[in-house]
Amino acid sequence: MNFAISLDNNYVMPCLALITSIFENNRQNDCRIYLLTDGLTDENVSKFDRLADIYKQQIVVKQIPKELYDNLPFYKRYTFATYNRFMIADLIEDSKVIYLDGDIIVRHDLSDLWNTPLDGYACGVVEDQRGDDIFVHNRNKIATPYFNAGVLFINLDYWRQNDIGQKMVTYLKEHTDTCLFPDQDAANKTLSGKVLYLDFKYNFMEDWFYPTSEWQIHFSKWDRILEDRKDPYIVHYCRGLKPWFKECVHPLKPDFIRYATMYDFIGYKERKYFPLSYKIVTYLQYRLRQIEASFGK
Repeated sequence: MNFAISLDNNYVMPCLALITSIFENNRQNDCRIYLLTDGLTDENVSKFDRLADIYKQQIVVKQIPKELYDNLPFYKRYTFATYNRFMIADLIEDSKVIYLDGDIIVRHDLSDLWNTPLDGYACGVVEDQRGDDIFVHNRNKIATPYFNAGVLFINLDYWRQNDIGQKMVTYLKEHTDTCLFPDQDAANKTLSGKVLYLDFKYNFMEDWFYPTSEWQIHFSKWDRILEDRKDPYIVHYCRGLKPWFKECVHPLKPDFIRYATMYDFIGYKERKYFPLSYKIVTYLQYRLRQIEASFGK
């Protein structure tokens, strides 16, 4: 099995937890993990080496030249790591790979997923938790079900034959103003009609743990989602409150903590999403509004 993960030095701890979950649940499989990065410190590389040695599996660091991404939009949430999947077919010589975002854990053996035929498809995908949000579709005129790019079972031969990575880069360059979710919007537009839709359990997203009244996906899919919720294979913590934050209340947060604390060198340490400085500023702003309101009486 081949896996690819995009990361920088800020996402090492979650990625170590993710890889631990892969190795723990796929012990009977030969796994090769590709780390797509624009640079990792020697200390962080050594952590991945230690993990590979423990499980007698492979972790390969693939350094990506930054000039490949000239003129792409970079924001706080969208860094080089966000776009690394675009060039994945040029970096990995295998015929297929399972791409995973860093805010994910694997809970089961993925042999069935790995053995799913991809003939004629660019990749296997799972519909996004906002998959039927009309605003998401209209923004880039996407006519097919909108999928989440955090888990992609990629047919690398297809990508190389059809120059998929470059097509996504070109689309993003030409439609920066309409791509609110840059890599995901570009993937959906470029791969429309070329993907195989997988069971929801292979990229089970956070909104689906909340009441169906809050969902932005068609009710005809609810029964399948609710069934997969009982035992998802791949859990995607895709909201801002990640499971390493104290304030996170995700029902499967303990699953992440289990893998993140399995080895000391992973470096798990619970953090606060809202630091004290944020709380102080918020309180002062609230008091200022109260004072202003009193003068307005």
